[in-house]
Formats: sequence, C-alpha cells, structure tokens
Amino acid sequence: MSTGQWAILLGLDGDDHYIEFTHEPVDYLEEGQCWLECRLRSNREDDELLVAIGWTLCRGKEDGSWLIDGVDWQDFRDRHRPGIGREEWERICG
Repeated sequence: MSTGQWAILLGLDGDDHYIEFTHEPVDYLEEGQCWLECRLRSNREDDELLVAIGWTLCRGKEDGSWLIDGVDWQDFRDRHRPGIGREEWERICG
C-alpha cells in the first residue's frame, strides 16, 4: 500500500473515500481561466474531510478545451499535516 499524498487519487492508500464538488466551477471568462474545487471525504461514519483540491484550468488556444494550469492540494489527514503557511486552511475548511 502506498502512503504518498497522491496515492489517494489513485486508490492506492487504503482509505475508503468519496469525492465531493462543493460548488459549480468559477469561470473567469475575460481571463480564459476557471477554478474548480473538490474535496475527498471519508466514507466512514465521521465523514471526515481528508483532502481539499483546487484546480486552476485555462482555455486551450487551439480548441478552447480546459487544460490543467495548477493544482492546490490541502491534505488534512494526520499522517500528511498541512505544510508551513497552510494552517489557515485547516481552520476554515477542516
């Protein structure tokens, strides 16, 4: 079993979880960008927030498709505590 932070996305970490989209994507039409947030939550009775992921997407110049421009990863699991400067996320999102 993998214990890396990204293993949860691949289902290799052994955690039983589900994905939750908290709202519709925020589209910045003038800038050709979009922000999408999803959360991975525990399937256990406690419904614990495991990870919050923010995806910055940008429009492709050739076909207008959405491309990943950046990922903001906030991990709330005990074995992957938030890094320096991430404590505020836990206060407002945890």
